[in-house]
Amino acid sequence: MHQPTDDHSGIATTTHDPVAEFTTWRDGLVANSAFRCEPMPLSASQQWSLRDGAVRHRTGGFFSLVGLRVTARRPELGGEQLIILQPETAINGFLLRAHPEGGQLLFQGRVEPGNAGVLQLAPTVQSTEANYKRLHGGKATACLSWFGPTGNGRIVYDELQSEEGTRYYGKYNRNVVVDVGTRAVECPSTFRWYGIDALRRFAVTSNVLNTDSRSVLAGLDWSLLAPGGVPFAGAAPGSFRAALLASHHAPEGCDAHTDAELLAWLTRLRVRVSPRHHVLPLSELTNWEIGDGEIRERSREHGFRARHFQVHALGREVEDWDQPLIDSDGIGSMILVAQQRDGVLRFLAKASHEIGFLEGVQCGASVTIAPGERPSEDPVERQLLDSIESGRAVVRMGCRQSEEGGRFFHDENDYAVVELDPGVELPDAPFYRWLSLAQVHRLVRVPGFFSMEFRGVLALLLAEL
Repeated sequence: MHQPTDDHSGIATTTHDPVAEFTTWRDGLVANSAFRCEPMPLSASQQWSLRDGAVRHRTGGFFSLVGLRVTARRPELGGEQLIILQPETAINGFLLRAHPEGGQLLFQGRVEPGNAGVLQLAPTVQSTEANYKRLHGGKATACLSWFGPTGNGRIVYDELQSEEGTRYYGKYNRNVVVDVGTRAVECPSTFRWYGIDALRRFAVTSNVLNTDSRSVLAGLDWSLLAPGGVPFAGAAPGSFRAALLASHHAPEGCDAHTDAELLAWLTRLRVRVSPRHHVLPLSELTNWEIGDGEIRERSREHGFRARHFQVHALGREVEDWDQPLIDSDGIGSMILVAQQRDGVLRFLAKASHEIGFLEGVQCGASVTIAPGERPSEDPVERQLLDSIESGRAVVRMGCRQSEEGGRFFHDENDYAVVELDPGVELPDAPFYRWLSLAQVHRLVRVPGFFSMEFRGVLALLLAEL
């Protein structure tokens, strides 16, 4: 069933099976786009080239592939690798409107060369500075004016948040949500309004919500989406949803650590690492070799390579282009562990070091294994994985998601929220902390506190909202 809207406001979708409706719509858009993505030699590109030690766009915009060397106070945290350098701050912005059954967000069906399934649901505006300044020479970014200084809406969320530190060097995006009230929104037919009924399904369906959508949704005040403004309301007693409701409303006094203590803990860890980053010419990376078809490791350490692709997609700002994409081995794993502790469901965050973090450390999921990486020897991580394998934990929700399709080629992670049996005791470890959901939602708005991977797995909880 579709709510009536004017022809320029997208379609408000509230079907009984939103996933089936989305799949039909997506397949039609992909067919109409005549999408193609094929490997090509870098030397055949008119837009990209290897110069000054990096793979760069002819305009100097968008992003570059460079070498990065990091030294740290703890030598084992140093290293070097190929990495994406993109100093521009991109906009990941949603428009929000009121609806009797909870707020609705305006998504765009966005084709990206590296997406699993080709098209996924992106924020209303997902645009680098180079894109919205039209360095590509193509069409203007739809709905962009809502997120500028002259926009007519009311900003309800606006923070800088980080990208994956294993693939990007120091990359932050502006995650923003603007409430348009009752104002009409003109947008292309590839845009649709979705509310919580659809988002509950999309959150745990593989490759529907793209990585930037998940990141913004994780930081948004969920009361803006929940029916009646109360997240997890109407939960059956004893259910996981009831535990989420109690954790979401847990008072600050019941937390194992105050917000200030957690911020101080993370700061101390960052000081202990104190990374020094040095951007290098690609030719100076000792374990990497540059070919015309790809830049790859000589011996497998990080499990990824850079390849160049020719892309065709009708309906994009530019319909024919080429670009490099990061191509990783295998499937990653992002697990957020929950456990009843002192009568409150709490979530286990791990202070994680990633080479591209400017701060050195951010709070990641309980288990973070990037595509191409192996599980670590961390005893807590090992016990968590063993508990899951032995049946001492329940997988509450999960799905497989591909990461940023504009930079990565079919990079996929298995995301899961897992509830650990109350009887499982983990060893004390200085890099882990337990947080209530209320505390998570306070700290998720602190730029760089939680990693992109943590925000991605946190968004799974929308399934119970």
